[in-house]
Amino acid sequence: MSTMKMLFTIVDRGKGQVAADLLREYGVTRHFITLGNGTAHKDLLGTLGLSDTPKDVLVSFISAGAGRRAMARLSRVLDIDMPGKGIAFTCGINGVAGTRVLSALIGEQTLNGSQEETEMEKCTHDLIIAIVNRGFTDVVMDAARPAGARGGTVIHARGAGAKEAEKFFGITIQPEKEVVLILAKDEDRNAIMTAIARAAGLDSEGQGLVFSLPAGDVMGVARQQNYSEAL
Repeated sequence: MSTMKMLFTIVDRGKGQVAADLLREYGVTRHFITLGNGTAHKDLLGTLGLSDTPKDVLVSFISAGAGRRAMARLSRVLDIDMPGKGIAFTCGINGVAGTRVLSALIGEQTLNGSQEETEMEKCTHDLIIAIVNRGFTDVVMDAARPAGARGGTVIHARGAGAKEAEKFFGITIQPEKEVVLILAKDEDRNAIMTAIARAAGLDSEGQGLVFSLPAGDVMGVARQQNYSEAL
């Protein structure tokens, strides 16, 4: 199932539908879109061309048959490789619960791509996900930046945990949550996650859960990092 991935595209509000329409040309028709907000440090805004405008977070299911050709077009049309235009990356999917689910996710896409498309790219980045109580986004990012994070995207959510889980862990879990997505270099992952856990982990008021997923096919990050490292 390594030939199927989740594609994350994070762009300015209103561009998510544009990205979805572009991907549809390659048979990618299964998407989830949600609203988020950028967390780029204000000292970097002018240099990187970033802004604190609201974001669209588009999650698509993409097969090797669509693969990098679709992502390349996405990059060209939305200028994702330019600082401040957005980021895109993929995370692998290990399995799917049955052929009907597989068909529902990939639609008319084919899983049989070319050798270039089916080869797994070496994952040089990780998607760090921190789920914390609402109001603790700044705590997360203030801890993550000194450890190597360049910025993140925040999604508002609501917890649906069972009361048995609350009693088992001995903590009261607030239902209002914020999900912080941070795309980081692989070598920075452990330091960032440790810093977040110390500042907003389960033993803090933030009651955060922090984990990571390997990310590949990364677009829109290299130039931004080069710009910021020059500051």
